[in-house]
Amino acid sequence: MAARPHTPPAPATSSYLLVFLIGLLAFGLGVGLLILSFEQRSLRLPGAACVLLGVIVCGGYLTNKLFSGLYNDPLAYEPPWAQLGRGEGLPRLPAPGKLAAPPAAPVAMEKLVDFPEPVAPPRPSVPISKPAARTATPVVWTAELFDRMSPHQFDAVCATLFAQSGLEARVQSHGPAGGVTLWLYSRHTQTDKNNPVAVAVCRLWQGQTLAVRQIDPLVAMMTARQLKRATYATASTFTEDARKFAKDNGINALDRSGLLALIAKRTPLQQQTLLAQAFGKR
Repeated sequence: MAARPHTPPAPATSSYLLVFLIGLLAFGLGVGLLILSFEQRSLRLPGAACVLLGVIVCGGYLTNKLFSGLYNDPLAYEPPWAQLGRGEGLPRLPAPGKLAAPPAAPVAMEKLVDFPEPVAPPRPSVPISKPAARTATPVVWTAELFDRMSPHQFDAVCATLFAQSGLEARVQSHGPAGGVTLWLYSRHTQTDKNNPVAVAVCRLWQGQTLAVRQIDPLVAMMTARQLKRATYATASTFTEDARKFAKDNGINALDRSGLLALIAKRTPLQQQTLLAQAFGKR
């Protein structure tokens, strides 16, 4: 069902003024009759009816006159908060017959409500940890590699180096300070399997020159086991007296250059195995 159109009140004219006067006369007559009804009770009901009729007629006239101009155009009415929403100051009723705002002028919502712009929460700064630089394992043996070894790495290289010669090496450690004694056994001897065929003492001695007193204990070990061959390996060097003493007692004095020459005789795969030992667990 279609909605009935809204009909604004009709404007007041001279004919309505006559009705207003009749209503005012009826109201006055009713008041007079009510006053007389104190003496004659029969006048009370007619007096009340006249007063009621006068109030209705006069009230209708006054109401029609008051709102006929205001609601002449129902679209012209603007609520008090409309201008505040547009930011135009204190609200004010528009002039009769005029629109409060052009139909094509929408009210901006950002003026009605101050919406704060969403701000993303700051992300905690996490320091990016760089991976620890790993020292690349060299691929070629050089004399400088001995300076980068720890005593235990040097001991492991010597044990592997002598084991690659075909002899069985049984390691006797000298303790936390480094150094090992390698008792070398032949893998092919069928008799005296518990007797070594040679002995080798290996110690880094980095930055020192070995004298006779460092080699002399090896002679006592050879005598105790009745061995005629022995090796003293170090990453350092020997004095001339130490070299002569080692040669006179059947000891092969291997300094870093002698070790490099011995390593060079190994196969490439064996040399890589020695490099892995040199830069393995410290």
